[in-house]
Amino acid sequence: MKIGVIARRPPVTAPYNISIREAASIMAKKRIGLLVLVKEGRLFGVVSERDIIRAVAQGISPEEPASLIATRGVVTIEADEDVVKAAKLMREHGVRHLVVTKGGELYGVVSVRDIVNEVLQLKQAVEGGALDEIAPPAD
Repeated sequence: MKIGVIARRPPVTAPYNISIREAASIMAKKRIGLLVLVKEGRLFGVVSERDIIRAVAQGISPEEPASLIATRGVVTIEADEDVVKAAKLMREHGVRHLVVTKGGELYGVVSVRDIVNEVLQLKQAVEGGALDEIAPPAD
């Protein structure tokens, strides 16, 4: 399965210079764990829930720019790559989210939870015989 199938929605983005407070507010309203920061229409970095928690714990003012706490070396994957490669990248880099690109442009974000949910749905479909209706087993 291609990772672009799982990353169905465009990424939630914000300007790189918004405040940490604004970033947290967007993430809470959109119910997301990763906010993609852009500068001049290009990927600048990402801010995760963990980044915000770490910043608060370190006493960084929520009025500071989100770019101060952003991860700049963002792990990306092309939309036509396999979900197994995405899972390997997450494990290798110790991240829970990947930014998905298509032709070098932002396409979406995929999380560990998204992958697990997709795998579980596929497993349920197989166990429930839904795939047999589409392609009956060979005799």
